[in-house]
This record gives sequence, C-alpha cells and structure tokens, in this order.
Amino acid sequence: MGNVHTLEEGMAHGHGHGHGQGQGNGNGNGNGKEGLGQSHMDKEKLYRFFGIRMANEGDGYDITGQRRAEIQLKQEENLEAAGAGGVRAAAAVAVGGLAAPATALPERLANPGTVAELHRRCHDMLPQTFDGFRLNVSRALGSSVTVGHSLQVGNRPQTADCQFNASYMGQRQHELTGEAYPMIIGEVDAHGNVTGTLMHFITPRCRGKLTTTILDSEVQSSRLFLDYFGSNYSCTCVLSNIDLPQRMGVFVASYLQQVTPELALGVDFIYQREDIVPGGQAALVSAVARYQQDNRQWSAMISLHALELCYTQFYGQSLGASVQLQANILKRQAISRLCYHCHMPRVGFSFRGGIDTRGVISAVCEKRLEPLPILLQLSGKLNHLTSRFRFGLGLILG
Repeated sequence: MGNVHTLEEGMAHGHGHGHGQGQGNGNGNGNGKEGLGQSHMDKEKLYRFFGIRMANEGDGYDITGQRRAEIQLKQEENLEAAGAGGVRAAAAVAVGGLAAPATALPERLANPGTVAELHRRCHDMLPQTFDGFRLNVSRALGSSVTVGHSLQVGNRPQTADCQFNASYMGQRQHELTGEAYPMIIGEVDAHGNVTGTLMHFITPRCRGKLTTTILDSEVQSSRLFLDYFGSNYSCTCVLSNIDLPQRMGVFVASYLQQVTPELALGVDFIYQREDIVPGGQAALVSAVARYQQDNRQWSAMISLHALELCYTQFYGQSLGASVQLQANILKRQAISRLCYHCHMPRVGFSFRGGIDTRGVISAVCEKRLEPLPILLQLSGKLNHLTSRFRFGLGLILG
C-alpha cells in the first residue's frame, strides 16, 4: 500500500507541513515530549482552543502509527469490496480533515477460459437421460485414490455392461481453473476394453491432456489437448486420431481473447484429413463470441456451414434456464431446446428438464437419501411424435 504514504505526503506538503513533521508529531504523541519543543506544544494547544485543526490532524488527533495502519486497512477493504474483476476505485481517505478524491485504477481483464467451455453454462443444464438400471459404487482409498464399479442394464440383454474404474487426483490445485493435478482416470469393462485419461499442468499456464480408448486390443481413438492460459486470452491445440503413415487425422486450433470485462471474442479452426471426408480433406473456420452480464450469458459459434447460439440466465441461487439453437446450413436442419435446472443443495435435490422442437421431453431428477450415502436418480424421455418412452433408475453409492 505504498500509495497511502504518497497520498499522505502530498496532503502534508499541500498544507505547508513536510512528511517528516507529521511523522515527528506521531512519535511525540507516543513517546511524550521527545523531539518536540515547548513552543510547538503551546501552538497546538492554542490552535485547538480556537477550534483550528492542523494539517497533520485527523478527527482532532495526530496521525500516529496506529492511525496510519487504520487508513491502510480501510483502503484494502475498499479495494476488496470493489472486486478483483470489476472496476477498482480507491475510496476517499480522510487525511488532515480533507477527503482525497477517489481514483479509478485501470481494470485488469481475466482469463476467458477455452473455446471448448464457451457454451458450458448452457450444456450443464441439458438433462443426461438414460434407460434401464444403473448402479455406481465408489470408495476412496486415501485422499488421492478412488476406486469403483459401475453396472448398467438396459432393456436388451446385450446392452448390459460392467466396468471397473480407478482415479488418482494430485494434491496441487491450479489457481485459474481450480482443477486438482496431476489427474489419472482409467476404466476397463468386462470385455477388456480400456479407456484412460491423463491430465497435468506442464507449466503454471500450460495444461496437457491425453485420452485414449482401446477396443479389441487396438487403439480406437486418441486425443491430445494442449491449452495455454494467458493473462486475458487462451490458446488450444488438439490432435485427434493422428496417423502419420496414412496422413490422416484431425487438427483443431482455437483462440479466445477477453476484449472487455463482459465480451470475449475468438476463432476456431478445424482441419480433417480422412478417407470418409468428401475430397479426402476438409477445413472449417468458426467465429466465437461470449457476452456475460450479471446472471446472464450469451454465447455463439458461427461458421459458413453451421451455427450454435445459447442463452443462459440464473434466477437466484437455485434456478436457472437456458435456450439453445443448433443449425446445419448444408443439411438445412435446425433444432432448438429449452432447458431449466433447479438445484437445492440444502435438501440434496436436483432437477433438470428440457423440451425441443422435435417434440422430445426429457428430465432427470436426483435426490440424496439422507443419512445414507446414496443418491437416487430418475430419468425419463418421451418423444411425442413417435410415442416412444424411456425410463431409467440409478443409484450412486459413496
């Protein structure tokens, strides 16, 4: 808080008293008559008798070391109240009976996150439905390792599946994303198929992530993510299913810049080279934007072939709603969804519901059965056009 001393010195010099004199007065009040003459003491008594305050007085007292500490603490509280992401304005500090005008500090833009999280608020409200019965059991082995089993049985016998999973979460937590790292997650099913994920922050600003799926002893898919988080921007590079001998794979590069505290703009580039693509290769460039204002958020991703528009708004701390529009210009198809999410953590209740323009209504209800460590899930999905209904029951233990 070096600005506090500078402000006090300027005020003291403006009234004809140096910083050294003000410091001397503070020491005089704390140590008796050391460093002060009798004439100066008489002058102070005379000024107080006529109701005149000296330049180094505040509220009728000299600025002692305790008074300076109180001024510093008050300025720090005012800066914290202004908020780190908002406009910071230093409150006026009363020094010598006068108030210094508030000075607005230049605002610092925050990191906007990655393009993959552009529509995250809207996508989190979409109900993830399932059918049949699902059981998940997990147990923590210490503070970092967790193991579990999952069983899912559908309406057909061949859809039954059992998986074993294990995860490791490091003790370190990233300041920007809040993620624990390093992170290792692995899953294996009854047929021997394996899915693994590895995430680690190579540097404080660079994150690496690798996901691999092995089916029938062959690598079915693999993705490598590299994210760089700048002070007010982020860059992402993705390599998916790269096959150098066949010269096939997918390359994705994206950039997102925080322009103002509310607006973020960016670009997303996708290049795909595979046999299934007409012409053997294809490229797509998309423009992305996100605007946040209080409890509302608008996000968009627009290209020559497709677009996605999302709007999300929160009503208090327990209710939120979102609207999503997806359109494929080449296929001349479009779909819109209206979703809402009701979350009551005090009673352990959560409900997600949605309806789209195809006449499909979906909902997922979750309720924690206290005092048991069990989470009950009920899932339903109804298609009014085809009269098809799916229902699911899930239990999560642990």
